[in-house]
Amino acid sequence: MRKFLLLKTTNPNEKLLLMQEKMFRLMLGTGIIILLSSVLWAANPSQSKLDIQLKSLVRHGSVLIANEQQVLYRYPPNKNPLLIPASVLKYATALSALHYFGSEYSFNTEFYIDQNHSLVIKGKGDPFLVSEEWQRIAHQVSLLPDVPKKMQGLFFDTSLFSEKIKIPGISFSNNPFDAHNGALVVNFNTVFVKVDSKGHVTSAEKQTPLTPLARSLAKKLSPGTHRISIQPNLSFTYSGELIKSFFRKEGFSFENKNVALRSVRNGDHLFYTHSNILTLKEVIAGMLRFSNNFTANQLLLTVGLQRYGPPATLEKGTRAYTEYLDKELKIPLDQFLLVEGSGISRKNRLTPDAIWQLLKAFAPHQDLLQGDNDVLLKTGTLSGVYTMAGYLPGTDPLFFVILLNQPQNTRDKILKILLATDFSAGKF
Repeated sequence: MRKFLLLKTTNPNEKLLLMQEKMFRLMLGTGIIILLSSVLWAANPSQSKLDIQLKSLVRHGSVLIANEQQVLYRYPPNKNPLLIPASVLKYATALSALHYFGSEYSFNTEFYIDQNHSLVIKGKGDPFLVSEEWQRIAHQVSLLPDVPKKMQGLFFDTSLFSEKIKIPGISFSNNPFDAHNGALVVNFNTVFVKVDSKGHVTSAEKQTPLTPLARSLAKKLSPGTHRISIQPNLSFTYSGELIKSFFRKEGFSFENKNVALRSVRNGDHLFYTHSNILTLKEVIAGMLRFSNNFTANQLLLTVGLQRYGPPATLEKGTRAYTEYLDKELKIPLDQFLLVEGSGISRKNRLTPDAIWQLLKAFAPHQDLLQGDNDVLLKTGTLSGVYTMAGYLPGTDPLFFVILLNQPQNTRDKILKILLATDFSAGKF
């Protein structure tokens, strides 16, 4: 009623009093707001400053800092979105393989002789059957006295892997990132060649002979060195040419020129089982260092084979991974979606919290990672996807996750800001 009367009054003095009262209340309210803002800033100045720094760098993504027990900081606040992880997904691949096989596991390949003196090689998914390994194999076989030097033919048994494996995100091109997976794969299903200015082709690796197929694939390439992927329909031709080349150097011969596929039969004699010189731990170190998509999915397929039996399929591999993340690492199912093991597919999803759990589990194996300015980390890159996750240096372990699903790659700038921020207790 008083307010109504003051508004209606014609007394100049009363109007002046009313205006002064309104100004006082406005100033009082503004003062309270300023005071509250000052209190909030004083209570957590570093976080507020960090928010301001990251606002222009994180348009669509997330940044997380955590210790063993809890999340210390996340941006945007109170959000744990499912995002495309790219190759940061390889943490899950490494951990799953270590869980199902053990760090000292070595992949093996079986060698048989049939009744017609043909060599039968049974592939079991070894991801690292490179030229150096075939040199060792051929030499070891040559030392076995009961193995005939004159072979009738060469057969591959690939029955432990499904013939219908197609990794999401991979289109069979000449790009080495698109090399296809299988039970028996030589040199990651790639060839490395050198072409001179006159078009003369040689092998770009001293340890790898130039095969007829490799020469043919390099015919139309420009001068320089090229690593190209072998198309699926030609992979067994190339593998056969290369394997025969190594065996011939050890005194073996083959009557039949072609390579055929067939499973091991009851009458075939297992005369040699070759264990790769590399342990699983060493294979994983190489996979992480070079971000090898082929190796990552080869591990996924062999994990599925180990867990659920033959034939190896993509579905069995992702099911085994999902089981491990859910049952062993206790990551909620709504925080991840895995469709393959390398991160090349845009259908993969991980939350920052899920990656934090992966980092904690991977902490005992940090030595397998590459360092970048004393920061052990793994990066991931796709078009419009830039990710990074690892371990900040210091006496107390701190884990960081940067997931950017945006056109701008600002992950290095973000990491620099994180390294300059004090996250110690009571200061952050």
